[in-house]
Amino acid sequence: MNYLLTETLTFASLKKILHYLFILIGLAFILQSCRKNDTFTGNPVQLNFSTDTIFFDTIFSKLGNNPNSPRSITLQVRVSNPDKNAVKTNISLAGNFYGIFKMNVDGKAGTTFKDVEIRGQDSIYIFVQAYIDQVGSNTPFIVTDQILFETNGNKQDVDLVAWAQDANYFQNEVLDCGTGNLLWTSDKPYVIYDSILVKKGCTLTIEAGTQIHNYNQSCILVEGTLIVNGTTDKPVVFQGSRLDDEYKEVAGQWIGIRILSGSSGNIITGAIIKNAYIGIEVDSMPTFGTYGLVLKQSIIKNMSACGLLNYTGKIYAENNLIANTGLYTFIGELGGTYTLIHNTFSAQSQVSGRKDPSFYLSNAPGRDNSGNVVYKFPLIFEVRNNIIYGTLDDELLINQDPDGIPISSPILTNCLIKTKDLTLATNGNILNKDPKFKSVSQGDFDLENNSPCANTGVQVNILLDLKSRNRNTNAPSIGAYEVQ
Repeated sequence: MNYLLTETLTFASLKKILHYLFILIGLAFILQSCRKNDTFTGNPVQLNFSTDTIFFDTIFSKLGNNPNSPRSITLQVRVSNPDKNAVKTNISLAGNFYGIFKMNVDGKAGTTFKDVEIRGQDSIYIFVQAYIDQVGSNTPFIVTDQILFETNGNKQDVDLVAWAQDANYFQNEVLDCGTGNLLWTSDKPYVIYDSILVKKGCTLTIEAGTQIHNYNQSCILVEGTLIVNGTTDKPVVFQGSRLDDEYKEVAGQWIGIRILSGSSGNIITGAIIKNAYIGIEVDSMPTFGTYGLVLKQSIIKNMSACGLLNYTGKIYAENNLIANTGLYTFIGELGGTYTLIHNTFSAQSQVSGRKDPSFYLSNAPGRDNSGNVVYKFPLIFEVRNNIIYGTLDDELLINQDPDGIPISSPILTNCLIKTKDLTLATNGNILNKDPKFKSVSQGDFDLENNSPCANTGVQVNILLDLKSRNRNTNAPSIGAYEVQ
């Protein structure tokens, strides 16, 4: 009897011990899991994001006037902690455009959040809406802000981008030309975020009066053909996307127009291309046709680097103004064929530190990294009735590289040139005289009545000037503008 009781008690005790043991083991696993995920690290952590940019490309601009109503759908970004330990991060809106964007973090609305906890190898979601109310004439086409993250000293961000006005928007796109032709009309502005490509076999035609706005670092790439049909009264304008008064004449807001190798038949007439890095860059000879680019009655101004840059280009340019460029007005590099008639190249910007002539032609060959010549092209140029002027003593350089193809039969006549090369004082050229622009500071490069350019050009059968005014049929003025 005592033996059986002792055996029963021993078995019951063993069951109880095993029960508590399983509980302790479970608690140990739970505690270990908590320690793994909820122990906060003090080391800098690189958070991961489901996207680096949140785009609001659909804005409901025709909603009522209630400022508390979002003008967009709700978008989200997932924020992940790759570390095995938990982190605390500070999240805030940069506030570039106050009140435009609102966000919700872990169910709480606000603009600043302190010590937001993300467990180890876990994620949180941030929800964002755009509240763009009635837009005005100074409202940018593209409104941007940032969600800022600071995690143990490590700083990161996610960009917020919203289309703010009624326009045709393009975001890093290859244009769909359908049958090979695409027409941009002047009904609404065109806004380019990142870049667009006019692909091979496609012709993009832009009608008079069209406005094209380019966001920071955006570029217009032309592999096919670009036709711009602007007029004196209704120019086609290429510029940045900021409409504020202080940005109207600021260089470097976008990259520029790039005519790629193989592109042919490009004709730009009546355009204003401004506030970029390089106005137009032409790469290589055309695959067909007489010229890779025909540029007429256009203005290229306010460039950080260069107005018209050519690498073995084949260019015809007539009645154009290229002015206020940081380094160069015109470059013809690696040879090429350039016919330049009645243009004004003015390098009188306020940029300091410029040392090289602003107008540059060169027959220099292409070389590999070891300096060996790998290709060379002839340099052919016909430069008539142009103003080449600037703040330096020498604004024209024609480089005759001995390793390149020798320059044969160059034509440089009836031009006003700022230069130290006095041998150029032939063929009707005028050296080192002030052309007497009406107002360089106001961007007015029309000529005064007493300009030395008046009646000193050679007749080349160009009947109108940049402003579509009649030219003197016997002895036209030098430059893009006819003296009245």
